[in-house]
Amino acid sequence: MPLSSVVETTKERRLAALKKQRSSRWKQMKQDRYLYLMLLPTLLLVFFFSYLPMPGLVVAFMDWDIFDQFRSEWVGFANFERLFQVPAFSQAIWNTLWISILSLAVGFPVPIIFALLINEVRVKYFKRFVQTVSYLPHFLSWIAVVGILYTIFAKYGIVNDIRIAILGPDTERQLFLTDQSFFVPNVVLTSLWKEFGWGSIIYLAALTSIDPQLYEAATIDGAGKWRQVRHITLPGLLPTTVILLILSLGNLFNSNFELIYGLQNAFINFEVISTLVYRQGIAEGDYSMATALGFVQGLVAFLLIYLSNRLAKKLTDVSIW
Repeated sequence: MPLSSVVETTKERRLAALKKQRSSRWKQMKQDRYLYLMLLPTLLLVFFFSYLPMPGLVVAFMDWDIFDQFRSEWVGFANFERLFQVPAFSQAIWNTLWISILSLAVGFPVPIIFALLINEVRVKYFKRFVQTVSYLPHFLSWIAVVGILYTIFAKYGIVNDIRIAILGPDTERQLFLTDQSFFVPNVVLTSLWKEFGWGSIIYLAALTSIDPQLYEAATIDGAGKWRQVRHITLPGLLPTTVILLILSLGNLFNSNFELIYGLQNAFINFEVISTLVYRQGIAEGDYSMATALGFVQGLVAFLLIYLSNRLAKKLTDVSIW
């Protein structure tokens, strides 16, 4: 057979295989059309609130005048230079990293442990009760949580009442929310309390995908609960854990603005990047600096996700892309 005929035949086979693959994909999409329809509102929200505003990043390179937007002067990287000259900027970066690292160290393993414990509960009604109680705080707004904290830790709140009941009536009442050393633990533990139950859902879902026959075989071989967790459960959770860890590392330069801003007062000197953006940028009308700071924050988050994803792919062969 001539070489040209062989090449033509190979091309035709490839085209036929490609058409067949496209056809099967279209059939699969058509079969799952209702699932895609349910996904559509989320995709629209992400598009309108995450991708559509992206051209606005150009404000970071301009001396933006909100009243004369189309005649704003192009200043290049001047806003970024000015950003690093803000006295509170370096401290805000450190504070953001400190809270994020503590939240990650405390808040990341707790949902995994909680999911493992819940998975071992055999009393159905008690299991549902614990799950419901742990999920409920997630549905509270952060401002509502701040209000609860102000009530609990008030001078005549329940915490001070318990202290006096235990230590005696001569005990001095304390203003916990005005104590600088109490601020960071309060933020970290409050975030943990609000989100650990909700965060355990995805791990509980991952646990259901582990083959029960593996546990049966391990029991027959004499493996106890701890060895089953170590050699079956944890490896089964590894892909989910790695992906969530990568996404969490991308949030190291983010912080909970609502909680931190709500707990700040005249006695607390603790700025993070998000509160600095609000005070220096939005509150003072310096939108160019606020956009520049947001741009730097997003760029660092992308680099963290990219590097952690590459590292995870090398070490565990699990990655986002």
